[in-house]
Amino acid sequence: MHPGPKILGTSRTLEQTADFGAFAAALKLEDIPDAALAQARRTFLDTLGTAIGGSSLEAARLVAGTAGTKGWRTVIGGGDPSTAEMSASAFALATSASALDFDDGHYLGGAIHPGSVVVPAVFVAAAGRQVSLDEMVTAQVAGYEVGLRLAHLLWPRHEQDRYHCTGTAACVAGAVAAARLRGADAELMTRTIEIAWSYAPMAALQFPMVKEAIGWSCATAMYAVRLAEDGFKALPSGARRPAVPDVFPPTPFDEPAAVGDPFLATLGEVFESGRTYLKPYSCCRYTHTAARTLSELIGDGLEAAEVKAISVGTHKGAVFLSERRPPTLEHAQYSFPFVLGAIASDGDAGPEQISAERLADPAILDFAALVSVHHDREMDRHFPEHYASSLTVTLSDGSQVRTERRVAPGDPAEPLTETEIETKFGRLITPLLGAHTTKSLLDVLLDPSGRGIDELRGVLAGSCPR
Repeated sequence: MHPGPKILGTSRTLEQTADFGAFAAALKLEDIPDAALAQARRTFLDTLGTAIGGSSLEAARLVAGTAGTKGWRTVIGGGDPSTAEMSASAFALATSASALDFDDGHYLGGAIHPGSVVVPAVFVAAAGRQVSLDEMVTAQVAGYEVGLRLAHLLWPRHEQDRYHCTGTAACVAGAVAAARLRGADAELMTRTIEIAWSYAPMAALQFPMVKEAIGWSCATAMYAVRLAEDGFKALPSGARRPAVPDVFPPTPFDEPAAVGDPFLATLGEVFESGRTYLKPYSCCRYTHTAARTLSELIGDGLEAAEVKAISVGTHKGAVFLSERRPPTLEHAQYSFPFVLGAIASDGDAGPEQISAERLADPAILDFAALVSVHHDREMDRHFPEHYASSLTVTLSDGSQVRTERRVAPGDPAEPLTETEIETKFGRLITPLLGAHTTKSLLDVLLDPSGRGIDELRGVLAGSCPR
């Protein structure tokens, strides 16, 4: 029996936030379907990997320095941190988790990257506490289920609507996850949601470094939790909740247009946290179908040296990913030409290829100069459920090869294998912490039942970054 309402009301407003608060506060491990729980554990592992792996990037180092924290090493810390310390640690850890652009995402849940906010929020909320890894994953799922549905509501419905990306909705998701781990009841959880929404950054994509305001989103989430715990927005004892004007609903869940939304109505029935994707390439998800297509063509015998031109057809929202000589790492992460250049040069587009050190690499740039990007209206038909792309490759003899791909590697329809997930984790962890620590972390994370956060802290505390 799930802990929340199966079907949210279709004729009432100003009550749905409380429904979501009750669901998140009551969620138990046994309420989570096996498939969704397995995916949540994969994401937990994957996000810890991206956070540690991303810690050496300039954006992560700058944020950690400015915030006065130890970055991902906050995971190791004990003691009961102050609100400011929690917020600063969350800022640094979430920035690290998103810096490589290697973090998870969800298409219909507002196209956000929930893991980079929610998993750091859970780790920071665990500071000074004796909690199990199962409790942490349960909190993570609670955050995803609320945050993805909020992000869905924020998806622009009209051409003139501005899209607020990960940092907006994931702020609420991170706050929910942290509050769940810290034992919030339904009333406190509802206030946490309302406070987080009120202070959530109106995030818009910005280069370089800011990206989707993911770091600040997580910092705000921690303040929202602590404010709620301290009584912020609470009513006096015995007071009735006052009526709120319809024009000022406390969250988007209570907007009249949200009531009866099918994506919201499945709360407790469909676990959207089980429908996330994991990335095999360290770059914007929009580029992944094209990257895999080129990789497969090369695997089938296409010679990169024989390519005269490549035209990438994509949906209208991704046409701007066309920079052939990206000036920063973030521009490279959002560049079809650079990503395809990395595939042609190295056969991969991981953090070793999509890196600041490779921005002037002639092997990548020479191929990137051959790549153009255009709007292919056929690709719009698949959006936003899929980020499809077409590729037209013109060879030196004038012949052409045209292909298209709808499903990206790592999608629910084409998930990464367990081996691929573990290999990705090792690729991120081993260069910084060594093979022994990587193996020890995998031993804990791949068999989390009955294990506590102290065991994970112990492994990390014993590592010595080279």
